[in-house]
Amino acid sequence: MKKRIYLVDFDGTISKKDSFCLFTFFSVNIFSFLKYWAILFFFFPFYTNPILKEKFFLNFKGYNEDKFNSLCIEFIKFKFDKIIKKSFLNYINSIEGNPKIVVVSASINNYLKPWCDKMGFELISTELETVDGKLTGKFSTPNCNGFEKVIRINKKYNLSNYEEIHVFGNSKGDLPMLKLGTHKYYKFFIR
Repeated sequence: MKKRIYLVDFDGTISKKDSFCLFTFFSVNIFSFLKYWAILFFFFPFYTNPILKEKFFLNFKGYNEDKFNSLCIEFIKFKFDKIIKKSFLNYINSIEGNPKIVVVSASINNYLKPWCDKMGFELISTELETVDGKLTGKFSTPNCNGFEKVIRINKKYNLSNYEEIHVFGNSKGDLPMLKLGTHKYYKFFIR
């Protein structure tokens, strides 16, 4: 059997909704939620998307990492069963052998990793910075989107070891990653 790797974007590709948007609503009080989205609305033209995304996590500056991870586990329990596309699950279950499936996402590892571990997937994602067990409100890695996805994939995997590279995406942020594929799927999974 051919050696295969599957590189799969998360938000919009295998999820019906953007997990970051859902997390902003789920994780903070309504005042912090509205304040963040108002700032995003007014300052979007002046800042890049990663900077604005990182600003949301200032809500958790000084927050205990274990407590934050518990919040992320609750988020997974309440939201993920509802947002994962059934067509993706059916596709994954139909793959023969023991393929390497890697979720590559701009969303944070704190809520993606527990889900990926449960599913048996590997993960490359944006990571939050912690110091002495407390969140700083900053990213410890660049936002994992666009060319950063390619950089992180190539850092972790030697793609020349694979005869087939299946890549799934749904947005312009996935286009550089899609170029890595021997098999490319754009907006492949339906509900």
